[in-house]
Amino acid sequence: MNAQPPEDTSGITSAAFQPPMLDLFWTFICERQRVWHKRKLECLPGPWTDDEILQRERFTNIYRELDPGTQYVINQVLEADAPKPDKVFNTMLYRLIGRAETHATLGFQALATFDPEQMQARLQHIRDVERKPPFTAAYMVSAYTSMGSRDKIVNVTRLFARLHERFAGVYSQIEQSSSPAEIHHILAAQDGFGNFLAYQVLVDLLYPLKRYDGRPLLPFTHDDWASAGPGAQRGVRMLLAEGVRADYLDVMRWLRWNQRSEFARLGLNFPYLRAEDGAEIEISLANIQNCLCEYHKYVKIRDGVGRGRRKFHTADGATQASASPTRNKRKKRRRALGGAADAATTQLGLFDDTMQ
Repeated sequence: MNAQPPEDTSGITSAAFQPPMLDLFWTFICERQRVWHKRKLECLPGPWTDDEILQRERFTNIYRELDPGTQYVINQVLEADAPKPDKVFNTMLYRLIGRAETHATLGFQALATFDPEQMQARLQHIRDVERKPPFTAAYMVSAYTSMGSRDKIVNVTRLFARLHERFAGVYSQIEQSSSPAEIHHILAAQDGFGNFLAYQVLVDLLYPLKRYDGRPLLPFTHDDWASAGPGAQRGVRMLLAEGVRADYLDVMRWLRWNQRSEFARLGLNFPYLRAEDGAEIEISLANIQNCLCEYHKYVKIRDGVGRGRRKFHTADGATQASASPTRNKRKKRRRALGGAADAATTQLGLFDDTMQ
């Protein structure tokens, strides 16, 4: 489950980092994963940590594949019995919409029968009749002003109608790409997609799938390349010693390939996610990128110069500290029905609508 490090690691050494900040990075990662482990696998009642910031603020999982939204795209889109181009198209649609409920209502969109008018009508029904938000508010996406309407639903529909018209060419470019960076460039060039959304789609397309005997849809891995978003870039700058300038990707690669020795150095027993065969799954380069963004947010909150956008609550609205033993027992029963704990990443029902 763990790839071999590249021969060239860019010459970055531990001397490039501020020791206290580097130590905090690993400590934060370890404690955040312990929260998930205690809550989801051990089914212990909260609070799951003594860290007051982690108790009250919402942070994404160390392993992105544990987030409910990622579970949805893996199980309902990428594992679907459908051609690969259809899966790429639906992954792009899902990530731009950002809500599993909306994509499930629309249904898996086959390229051969895609109907923009039907899609628009369903989105408008969700918004105007069901009075539910069709799109996520969890992240910002590229502007749709070039689509010509003040109505976001109309713009999104036009955007995907246009993408659909030329998708055969887009997919051909993706299929012929020689690197993840090249695929990212192709995705980012599409209307409505910028660097952030393009990278989210790329990461989705590189998860190993049962349908392909453990191989991803595209012939690359999460350790081949990563795009440091603005939050991750700020996280890197927090880690580096004064006066040190380094490529963001080089720093992320150093963190990825030195994680075990760093946890050992600090005496941290990181609760690695395990594959179905029991093998430990190391934190991938793609997940290190995400961790840096969350680390940046954590440090800002700690230093009183920023605040989290969303507070952490359990699915029933309670805080960590008040999670009930009764609910805990229900979760244990669900886990028993859902399969072995080490196969958690394939059990969508194990996860609720929080990221914690």
